[in-house]
Amino acid sequence: MNNIFRKTISAGFVLAAVLFVALGAAGQRKLPKSENPDIAPVEVVQVLELPVSLSDVVLRNTERGYVLKCSISNNLGTPIVGMDYLLLVIDANNSKEAIISVSEKLQIKAYGTKDLVSKTAFGLNVTQGYRLILLPNRVFDGESIWEVPKAGAVLEAFAAGDYSVTPRATQVTNLVDTPIGSARVID
Repeated sequence: MNNIFRKTISAGFVLAAVLFVALGAAGQRKLPKSENPDIAPVEVVQVLELPVSLSDVVLRNTERGYVLKCSISNNLGTPIVGMDYLLLVIDANNSKEAIISVSEKLQIKAYGTKDLVSKTAFGLNVTQGYRLILLPNRVFDGESIWEVPKAGAVLEAFAAGDYSVTPRATQVTNLVDTPIGSARVID
């Protein structure tokens, strides 16, 4: 009877070990490259000195590829006409896969909020475990351009967990988008 008891206990331990390994592996399953989730969440590096703030940022998988969807709030008394941003893609092995630079033409009224669906489709193959980080790089209104100097370095520092690198923005006069026929007095 002692022998039967030992075999039963041994079988119980083996079964428990197999279940432990199987359940642990099921929780860490990675999707194959062919299976894309419909929505991939995006982290946003907020730059307090920029006149916009982004929320609810995701990449949505469409027939054309992934497109950015978000809500943008204008904190200025003048309309925003455009924005550039950088999107960092980090794979499941924590390796940088790509940094994508995109320009968007916008029309956001003063102190308004708008939902943006990007016209640019990204040919990414995002799978489970990927990390996506967005940094607004430049913001344009009719009078000024705000830009984050060394935005790529700021984005990579954020991705590495170095939060001591604070994104700052500089503001310059917008001489590119100046309406034709208007005069500016520059002191």
